[in-house]
Amino acid sequence: MLFKNAMTDLLKERKTVEKISVRELCERAELNRSTFYAHYNEPADLLCEIEDELIDEMNGQLGSIGASPDINNACSCILSFLRFIRSNDSVFRTLLVESADNSFKNKFMNNATSQIVGFDLTLRSDEEQYVYSYILNGSTSVIAQWIRSGYSVDENKLVELLFRMNKNLLDGVVTE
Repeated sequence: MLFKNAMTDLLKERKTVEKISVRELCERAELNRSTFYAHYNEPADLLCEIEDELIDEMNGQLGSIGASPDINNACSCILSFLRFIRSNDSVFRTLLVESADNSFKNKFMNNATSQIVGFDLTLRSDEEQYVYSYILNGSTSVIAQWIRSGYSVDENKLVELLFRMNKNLLDGVVTE
């Protein structure tokens, strides 16, 4: 945990992982290099572990959306996920909002896509990937803005807003 906090702190200072040295991580974490090398080969490995843990938790939070395409279930999953983001503000703010590196944002989007693909939207197959992309990019941008604003909107209201915006989009593209 000390290494993970140190990594997040160093990334907040607008450093890319390539510019973070093992020495800096160890100094920030107040641990020695042998401890670092017992768990990781390089700083990028630590960042990958942080990202993978967030993605695994995200999958757990959103996992049942596609399995049970019920609007109440989806709202509940997304509300839980937004609370998870808020409770892990530092790492999400760093990786999703402030980072110049889009690798986490891409993982975030790809995994979110896999969670909603099971949700039967009755889309034309040639449009499906574009609609999912639009929904996810827009929703991710809304979440990033929510983080930037210091969570100025209640999670419940944000879920309602996301669903209203996405419902309006879907009403225009869903085929019967």
